[in-house]
Amino acid sequence: MNSISLGIYLPTRICWQADTVRKVIAEGLEGYFTLLPRHVDYIAVLVPGVLTVVDNAGQTFYFAVDHGSLVKQGGKVNISTRNCIEGKDFRSLVNIVATEFYQLDDLEKKARTALAGLEHSMLRRFAELKKR
Repeated sequence: MNSISLGIYLPTRICWQADTVRKVIAEGLEGYFTLLPRHVDYIAVLVPGVLTVVDNAGQTFYFAVDHGSLVKQGGKVNISTRNCIEGKDFRSLVNIVATEFYQLDDLEKKARTALAGLEHSMLRRFAELKKR
């Protein structure tokens, strides 16, 4: 087995698939790691970062990926992520990750904080009604 079959999946569509991948470089919670065809089976939680894929012809592909998961089982690697953008080079995608994906994280944090405030307010009002 000299190749990896790779699929990158979004919630609504397939972003990218290939059956002749030689190397996958991704960033997980513990940092960057590399998967080769005979690598042991592996599972990782992905953080926003740049995924690098090298095919058997030596061509390199770069993808900005959002939070997600990676599962390598046998000769297959499946990546599930919320967002994926293919780019021409590593540097341009680093900028996309920094501006778009981290910005979404900040918006999510603000939304969660606002929701927690609403829940707290509603519980307080229920408590006040119970006292009456």
